[in-house]
Amino acid sequence: MRINQQDTQQDRQGRVLHGGAPYSGEVASTDPDSHRLITLVGYREGWPVHRRRWAGSGELVEDAQLPLPQADPADTESARAAEGAFAQGAQERNDGNTDAARTLFQRAADSGHPDVGPKALANLAVLEAAAGRTEQARTVFERAIATGHPDHAPQSLFNYAVFRQREGDPAHARELYQQAIATGHLEHARKALFNLGNLAAAEGRTDEAGDLFLRAMAPPFRGETAYRAHRRLREVDPGRLAEAREVYLRAIGSEERWTATMAHELLYDLDPEHHVPPPTIEIGRRTFALAEVEAVEWAGVVPRYGSGHVDVHTRDGEQHTVHLDLGDSEDRRGYDWLQRLNLGPDRR
Repeated sequence: MRINQQDTQQDRQGRVLHGGAPYSGEVASTDPDSHRLITLVGYREGWPVHRRRWAGSGELVEDAQLPLPQADPADTESARAAEGAFAQGAQERNDGNTDAARTLFQRAADSGHPDVGPKALANLAVLEAAAGRTEQARTVFERAIATGHPDHAPQSLFNYAVFRQREGDPAHARELYQQAIATGHLEHARKALFNLGNLAAAEGRTDEAGDLFLRAMAPPFRGETAYRAHRRLREVDPGRLAEAREVYLRAIGSEERWTATMAHELLYDLDPEHHVPPPTIEIGRRTFALAEVEAVEWAGVVPRYGSGHVDVHTRDGEQHTVHLDLGDSEDRRGYDWLQRLNLGPDRR
């Protein structure tokens, strides 16, 4: 699996995290000036193990194995035990064994590990809520929030708000959503803005709901929140479509490539008639200026599942053969824009 560096965090030990857990896979970072992939790092359990770098010309200039950091054996054993208990708890939960999951999450929470402990509490709270153990859920949500963990405390504020809203206490839910927003967490604060907007809409406060949806649409973009917010805004207050477009048009001008790329996608989803194509697309690790692409066609036999080699014909008369992998996020975005602009390749 490959993700963008913008979608990662780091824990206190320096490991790379994705979705709150140590990440195994490849992380791509790009040069904001050339928009070219310049570094690809492979991670195992959050630690970098392999790095490749490319020059602006596309030449591979580094291909290196990286040594794993040395840790104190006692700390490593304690951390491994905590992570093991959490992983077992997650598996038991997925298998429907609530009692076993509860015991293992509690063991991980009691470990004192600065990351696994709060994560275990956050998961235990949701487990108790799903099991209908209301008082226990409240207690564990409050313990998870009290840890102050930069990821799991905001996550628990958001989840606790959802729980209280479902219990029929919108006033307390609103207070918790506001606390989650105040954390400024890149993901959970925006989800809280979206849910708070839905609360306002349900209570007939249309202007307030629209303001909250517009805030939830703002970058940095994480998950599906911006998509959901602008679609809900269209339903609740379609007269603010121009304001919604402005949010994405401003983001298109961002120097951060990921933000600008996502803003193009979001604007197209919001209002296809006012879409603004990105200046460049990437296919097969090659960057093409969209204005210079004349047509794209499959090279040889049309592949059965959509991935394969394509010939990119540019206005300077050149033909570039590259591999289009629809499982790669960059290639998928490039392909989608080619389809929207009727540049090919033909669909099956």
